[in-house]
Amino acid sequence: MRRLFIVSTVLFLIQPHLFSQSVIINEVSQGSDGGKEWVELMVLDNEVDLRGWELGDNDDGIWHSIAEFSSHSDWSQVQAGTIIVIFNSGDVDAAIISAGGEDTLFSDKVVILPINNSSYLMDSGPWGLTAGAFSNSDEDDCPAIRDQNDLIIHDLAVSHPTAAITAPGLGKVKYFTGNTTAGLVDNSMWIEAASTSGTPGAGNGGDNSNWVDSSLPVELSRWAAQVQNGVIRLSWTTESETENQGFILERRHMIRQAEPVEAWKEIASFVTDDGLVGQGSTTNQTDYYYLDKNVQVGETYSYRLTDVDYRGNPTYHNDINVTVKAADANLKPGKMTLLPAYPNPFNPEVELAFTLEKDADAVSLQIYDLHGTLVQTLSTGYHTSGTHSFSWNGMDVNGNTVPSGVYLVRLADQDLARIQRITLIR
Repeated sequence: MRRLFIVSTVLFLIQPHLFSQSVIINEVSQGSDGGKEWVELMVLDNEVDLRGWELGDNDDGIWHSIAEFSSHSDWSQVQAGTIIVIFNSGDVDAAIISAGGEDTLFSDKVVILPINNSSYLMDSGPWGLTAGAFSNSDEDDCPAIRDQNDLIIHDLAVSHPTAAITAPGLGKVKYFTGNTTAGLVDNSMWIEAASTSGTPGAGNGGDNSNWVDSSLPVELSRWAAQVQNGVIRLSWTTESETENQGFILERRHMIRQAEPVEAWKEIASFVTDDGLVGQGSTTNQTDYYYLDKNVQVGETYSYRLTDVDYRGNPTYHNDINVTVKAADANLKPGKMTLLPAYPNPFNPEVELAFTLEKDADAVSLQIYDLHGTLVQTLSTGYHTSGTHSFSWNGMDVNGNTVPSGVYLVRLADQDLARIQRITLIR
């Protein structure tokens, strides 16, 4: 039986680890059919020189080489966070096809190689490029990686002298879910599933994906939720982005701030909201925000932020919970209340909100200049009781940008009016 594995090499910035290896095997697939097999490795240290390293099988203590990393300069200083995939070029698994096939761009930290790529890999043994397969005699079929000094760095299958984890079954994938190297020898930190569940070239979800944070497209420094005027303002800041398509926001309703009562639901996406489109690749700090207006006073919600890279790989960030408190809790009761504008002063947008005790047939929210000239109408007509939120982007009724200065927000119904000053600074 001849089989081929793909090797993904991921370089990590991690906490001090138990083992001395700078590369680990993170995922192994027996392929969805035939020889459609692949392996995923993680390189744990910065600027690892992989020239002369070998992928092989240490079957019962006897090393069988599959391929050797060539002397190509790209291997000389592979950066932490890089993912490298090596696969069977003659019998490609669907997971590799959907990942885009061959990718030798090291700068994006995802490298995908067929085993017959002669620039980056060398035929170094009877199971190497000539055979185009990863095979052994006892159906152990698990990879090992060793350095240029023939020191085995990580060896997977239990029948190997240096190994601790069993091989996946036929048509199965096995992947590491932990975030420390100490977990590599813990079978409970490895999941075996159908090969279609494999994620070559990406983290394995949960702690494993968080562990690879240094290699992910977005370095997130802030992710917060605040209640403002009866709506939830979600805001986050990226310190840098690498091939970031954009963000997806999901929400779920919570009970007693802890128990979810519904599954995650997407509420906004970069696909439909320009404000969530990423910066591609940048080292500049970037601020983002989103207003969730479809919330109820007194209820608690959990939010999840996801960034999506150019290959379509999602990265999930920590969940945050927030409770919507009554917007007028600190205000005197009244039929109609104009809530404080936020931010004020503002640029480029200001959020305006008001509350109604009862449904009203004729309520208007308008912007005037100091001469009493109408600048913009944000809302008019029938409004239900509760909180209503609107934003003004500093444009007049004709779509022209208004100059810096003080403007008046006027909330009115048939009986009374409320006035508030806001300042636009350009």
